Amino acid sequence: MKKLSEKRGFSLVEMVLYVAILVLMMTVIINIFLSLSRTQRSMKSARTIQNSGIFALNRMAEETRGGLFVKTASSTFNVSPGVLVLNTIDASGNPKTVEFSLSNGVLRLKDNGVDQGALTQLDSRVTNLIFSLITSSSSQAVRTQMTVESGTSTWYKSKKFYSTVIIRGSYVY
Repeated sequence: MKKLSEKRGFSLVEMVLYVAILVLMMTVIINIFLSLSRTQRSMKSARTIQNSGIFALNRMAEETRGGLFVKTASSTFNVSPGVLVLNTIDASGNPKTVEFSLSNGVLRLKDNGVDQGALTQLDSRVTNLIFSLITSSSSQAVRTQMTVESGTSTWYKSKKFYSTVIIRGSYVY
């Protein structure tokens, strides 16, 4: 007959110790994955905001810079949401009208009254859009202030963008 002490196996204390170490390791690994997920969502929101803001401001600056003059009667200045309507010419030298406006948090571009689409990404929102007309004796300029948001209620980010562009067609020599 075999003695009880000769049997191989784990004691209750050893099993509790192994389970405790395993639980501790799993907790650390789960926390690492959660942290990586939070960081990824935060970075995605920041990237979306940056891309939307830069693209929209660059497009508005390009159109404004090439404009002849601002249609002040059709534009809305110094309030949000602002509207900017420019008279300009196309590549063929034909006159055209360009309009920038906000619709349900999306910055939109209209070319000769035809909606050309959104200037901001779908998962971002423009919450503040203000145009200011700056007039001097020799030229006109437009200052744009825009706030772009992205993310969910737990990973929400917001950034303000500013730009001032002189209208080339407004120079008085």
